Amino acid sequence: MRWVVLLMAFLLPALAQEAPPPDLPPEVFRIARELRCPVCQGESAAESNSGVAAEMRRIIAEMLQEGKTEEEIKAFFVERYGEWILYAPPRRGVTLWVWVLPVLALLLLGFGLFAYFRPRPLPKELLEEAERRLKEPPR
Repeated sequence: MRWVVLLMAFLLPALAQEAPPPDLPPEVFRIARELRCPVCQGESAAESNSGVAAEMRRIIAEMLQEGKTEEEIKAFFVERYGEWILYAPPRRGVTLWVWVLPVLALLLLGFGLFAYFRPRPLPKELLEEAERRLKEPPR
């Protein structure tokens, strides 16, 4: 009996996950997840419950019915709100640095760590001093 209760406790939340409303196809929410909500901070247009996000989803559904592609739909919202509306910034111009700088920083860090920890030969004077002390009898 206990295992049934445990099984239900773990399965019910998984079954209760929110599905897209039946009036909008899943394609609308897939595209809306790639667009920011203009009103909400940190939420996509698919996650937000604001009126603007609901309107964005309706527009996406209408554009899909008209036969527009995903790129055309995104271009429409970029033209309307600017490139910040996209969750993934385009890899060109100034935003190229957003993609390139982390890689460059990791490469420089790796090079710096390699240069710091690589073995270096001891100076000749220190080697000669060590050899001389080893040859001397102990006191």
